[in-house]
Amino acid sequence: MALENTVNRERTDHSIESIENAVDDGIYQLDSDGRFVTVNDRVVDATGYDRDQLLGRHVSVLLGDATIERIERRISDLVRTGEETATLELDVRTATGSVLPCELRLSVLLVDGEFVGTVGVVRDITDRVEREHELSRRSAMMESAVDGMGFSDEAGVLRYVNPALADLHGYDDPADLIGTTWHVLFPDDEVSRLEREALPILLEQGYWRGEAVGERADGSRFHQDHSLTALDDGIVCLVRDVSERKAREHQLEALNGVSRELMNADTHDDIARIGVEAIENVLGFEFACVRLFDRDANRLEYGALTDGARELLETRTAYDLDATLAGSAFRAESTRIQLVSGDASRLADEGSSVHVPIGPYGVLSLLVSGAEAVDDSDVSLTEMVAMGMEAAFVRADRTRLFRTQERELRQQHQKLETLSRINTVNTEIQTGLVAATTREELDRTICEGLVDSDLYRSAWIGLLDGSTDRIVRTVGVGVEASYLDAITKRALSKIGGGTVERAIETKEMQIVRQYHIAGIDDSSERESDADIEAIAAVPLLYGDQTVGVLVINSIRDDVFCEDAIAGFEALGRVIGFAKNALKGRELLLSDSIVELEFTLRDPTVFYTQVTADLDCQCEFERAVPIENGRIITYDTISGAEPAAVLEIAERATHIESARVVSEWIDGFVLQSVTSHSMVQFALEQGASVRSAVADGGEGTVVLEAPQTSDVREIVAAFEREFETLELVAKRDRERSILTAREFRDGVAEQLTEKQRAALEAAYLAGYYDWPRKTTAEELADSMGVSSSTLHQHLRKGGLSLLSAFFDDELR
Repeated sequence: MALENTVNRERTDHSIESIENAVDDGIYQLDSDGRFVTVNDRVVDATGYDRDQLLGRHVSVLLGDATIERIERRISDLVRTGEETATLELDVRTATGSVLPCELRLSVLLVDGEFVGTVGVVRDITDRVEREHELSRRSAMMESAVDGMGFSDEAGVLRYVNPALADLHGYDDPADLIGTTWHVLFPDDEVSRLEREALPILLEQGYWRGEAVGERADGSRFHQDHSLTALDDGIVCLVRDVSERKAREHQLEALNGVSRELMNADTHDDIARIGVEAIENVLGFEFACVRLFDRDANRLEYGALTDGARELLETRTAYDLDATLAGSAFRAESTRIQLVSGDASRLADEGSSVHVPIGPYGVLSLLVSGAEAVDDSDVSLTEMVAMGMEAAFVRADRTRLFRTQERELRQQHQKLETLSRINTVNTEIQTGLVAATTREELDRTICEGLVDSDLYRSAWIGLLDGSTDRIVRTVGVGVEASYLDAITKRALSKIGGGTVERAIETKEMQIVRQYHIAGIDDSSERESDADIEAIAAVPLLYGDQTVGVLVINSIRDDVFCEDAIAGFEALGRVIGFAKNALKGRELLLSDSIVELEFTLRDPTVFYTQVTADLDCQCEFERAVPIENGRIITYDTISGAEPAAVLEIAERATHIESARVVSEWIDGFVLQSVTSHSMVQFALEQGASVRSAVADGGEGTVVLEAPQTSDVREIVAAFEREFETLELVAKRDRERSILTAREFRDGVAEQLTEKQRAALEAAYLAGYYDWPRKTTAEELADSMGVSSSTLHQHLRKGGLSLLSAFFDDELR
C-alpha cells in the first residue's frame, strides 16, 4: 500500500510539473526563507540560469534588495489581512545582467496558520512597458501638435487638453479646461446639435467626423473640423480651425448667388451694378467700378461704381484705351495688376489696382487703398466675377437681339397656345368630374379648375329655378360670398351684363367685353391685359333642359375666342350631364327616399290617351335608356286588342316605334321607343318612376327622389311639363338593403340542381369566354348529357339569373 501511494504521488507531481512547464508565464515556489523550491521552464528560459543554479538559492539572485523588501511587506500584508494574492511590477536581473520588466502575482503558503513560503506567477511585460513608453512619446507629440487634441471621460469631463486645443478656444493654460465638461468649448445650441446628431453615430460606429462651431473663452465663435473617436473609458477629440476655409467657402457660395443674379439681369446697367456690388459685399473691397466700352466714342466709360469709388472717381476723366491699365487690360484681353505701397489715402491710378477685362464689353477694376492688401485669391475671385458678367452680357444681348422675333413668334402661337391650355383645363375638369360625389363638390371642382389655371380671374355656377327664372344656389371661386348671395336676389337680366339671361334663353354661350382706355402709348410693345375685362356665361345643358349656368370672368380677351366657344359649350353639356348623373347617383345610393304620388289626366301622355280611347288598363313595367336620350319602355296592357293600341301608337308623334313582345289571353306587353317620356323627364329632375298605372284616361304615377333633392322644384317641373297633374301624397320611406349573401340565396332558390351544375360547369370550362374555350358538344359530353338537354338547362338557368337581377321581386 505504501509503495502504491508513493507511485501515485510521483505521478501527481509529474503531472503538475508538466502543466507548469506548458504555460507561458514563469511559475516558482519559495520556502519561508526565500529560497527557490521549484521553478518551471519559463523561469529558466527568461532568466538565463539553469534550473540547478536556481533551486536552493535565495531569490536575491534575481531581485534587488529594495524589491525584496517591497515583496516582504506585501507578504506580511497578505498574512495579516487574509487576502489570497497580490500583484506587483518589478525588475528581474537575468544571468547576463540585463533587466527584465515583469509582473508578479504572489500568493502565500500557510500550513495550520503558519507561513511556510510563497508561490508566484511571473509574466514578462516588456511589450507593455514599451507600449507605455510609446504612449508617453505620443503624449509629448500631442502636447506639441498644431491641431487641438483632448480626451473626456465617460461623464464628458475633460481629462486631457493639449496646448493647441486650449489656444484655439482662447485659454492660456490647458489646466484651465481640465475638470470642466466639453460643453464649455461650444455654444449651447451647438452642444444640443452635437448631442443630437454626432453622439448617436459615435456610440454606434465608434467614430464621427464633421464640422462644428466652437466657442472661445471671450464668447467669440469659430468654425472647426471635428473628429471624435470612442474609447472604452471616454472620447478622444481632434480639432482644427477652418475659419479661413469657411470664409472662402462663403465667398464662393456668395459668388454662386451673384452668378445666378447676373444670369437673371436683363440690361447692361444691371449687370454692371451687380458686378461692383459683388466686389464690395463679397470680396470686401470698398472701391470698385465697371467701365463699359462705348463703341461710338471708342472709349471706356463708367457703367457702375461702388459708393466709395463714386465719391472719389466720378470727377476724373474717363480712362483712355492706350493710356491706362484698364485700357491695356481691355485691349490685351488679360488681367493687369498694379501693386503700389503707400499711404492709405492714395487711391485709383495712384495706388494699387486690379483690372480684369470683361470680354468685348469693358473692364472690371478693383481699386485698393494703401491700408488694404490684395492677394492671388482676390484676383482669382475678381476674374470669376468678370467671367460671370461676360456671360450675363452675352445672354442679355442675345435676349435683346431675339426679343422682337420671339414676340412675333409668341403672338403667332398665342392663339394656339391659349386654345391648348383651355382644352387642357376643360379636359382636366371633365376628368375631375368623375371623382365628385355631390353637386356642390362638382361645382367647386369646376370653378377651382378654371381659376387655378390662371386663365380666368373668377368662376361661379348657379342653379336655375325654372319656376321663378332666378338663380337659387351658387358656388364660386374668386368671388366674394356677398356677391354670390346677391346673385340669388337679382333678376337674370341684371347678372353679368345680361349674359346669363341670354345664355339661358338661347342655350348658347354669351360673352360681353368691357374695354377701359386710360390713354394711348405708341411706345408700348403690347396692349395691357388689365385694360380688358371679359365675362362669359355658359349654359349647362342636359338634353334640351338648362340645369344651370357657368359664369367666367377674365382679364384676357383671347380666352373667349371663337374656337374656344365650341370647347366651352361642349364643357357645358358635359357638366349638365354630370350634374344629372349625380342626381341619379344620389337616388341610387340613398337609404331613405322621398316618395311622390301624382294623378294626371293629360291627353298628351300616350298611356292616358290609350286607356281613355280604348277603356283599358296600362301598367308601367320597366324602362331602358338607350342612345341619344331615347327610352325603351315596357308596359302591360289589358282590356284592349294589340292592333288597336298599335294603331294609336303609330299616330302618336312622340312614339318612334311600338311592338308587342309577348301576349296572353287578357293582355300583352307593349314595347315602345320614345324620346319624350315621363321616365326620361323624371331622370332629368334627379328622380325615378317607381310605378305608373293608367285606367280609363286617369293615371297614377309614383316617383322616388333622394332626401337631398329639392322636392318643391321636382313638383314644379312636373306641373309645368304635364297638364292636369296633381300631387296627392308625399311620403318618406326607408329602403330595405339586400345583402350579397341574401341575393345569392335568392338566386339559388330559383335554380334546380341540374341547372346550377350546368351553369357552373359551363362557367369553369370557359364556355362563356370570348372566344369560347370549349364548345357545347364538348361540355355536354363531359357531363354525360345531350347537347339539347345542356342547352335547356343553360337557358332556364340563365333566365333565372337574369330574373333575379332585373325583376323587382328579387331586388
